[in-house]
Amino acid sequence: MVASRPSLGYTWIVHEVLDELGVRSDLLAPQQLSDLDELGYCRFDGFLTGDQLDAALGEIEALLRVSGRQGGTLHLKGLLEAGKMFDPLWLRPTLLAAVRHLLGPEFRISEMHYRAGKPDHGGQALHMDTPERAEPGRWQVCNAIVALTAFTPDNGATRVVPGSHLDYGFVPPRGHEDHPDQVLLLGPAGTAWLFNSHLWHSGTVNRSRATRHAVLTGFHRRDGGTALLDRQPSNATIERLGSAAYLLM
Repeated sequence: MVASRPSLGYTWIVHEVLDELGVRSDLLAPQQLSDLDELGYCRFDGFLTGDQLDAALGEIEALLRVSGRQGGTLHLKGLLEAGKMFDPLWLRPTLLAAVRHLLGPEFRISEMHYRAGKPDHGGQALHMDTPERAEPGRWQVCNAIVALTAFTPDNGATRVVPGSHLDYGFVPPRGHEDHPDQVLLLGPAGTAWLFNSHLWHSGTVNRSRATRHAVLTGFHRRDGGTALLDRQPSNATIERLGSAAYLLM
């Protein structure tokens, strides 16, 4: 399904939904707003509590046991419907306020997936998550990444090139090579970042001896030309989240 331009009536409903979820622009610090605009990403310290981390990691371990054989980078999809332990990773007024700042109020959550690079794996070439170039006021996609274990300089932390979302002549390096302006997203377990998916970014190779665990949640602007998931959430998910959160799906 391809998103079409919402009607004025729908726009009003979206504003009501965000109000009901407690989403306000004053939830974000001035530095976070500046970072989103100028750098292309912002940071949320202490985004998850220890109990929330344990619940998410415990469920991920259980899902991995039944998911079948995995390669050097572990993947799990469909976490939006996997259970309540994943709700705190996205259903947060501060995070949704940052998404609204980037995409405007007419956005939807499109996916939530787990990605974890095992030792000596996880590296990617710098890329954007959409082939479409955009500009302020017309950004189409953004992603939240939550560190379920600490992101360190040697365990495969995500790298970004600050400001590259505004550089329409940006030329990425070849293959997995470093870029001179790249920055690693580093922080303890429970830290989260929201980044504009028009920003050049990638995973890096895990040089440590332990797997680096993270969950990524994607958001799309509804009036763009990006293909969105059209699978309806289950009745159990709708009942768990409530009508306001369901309308964001």
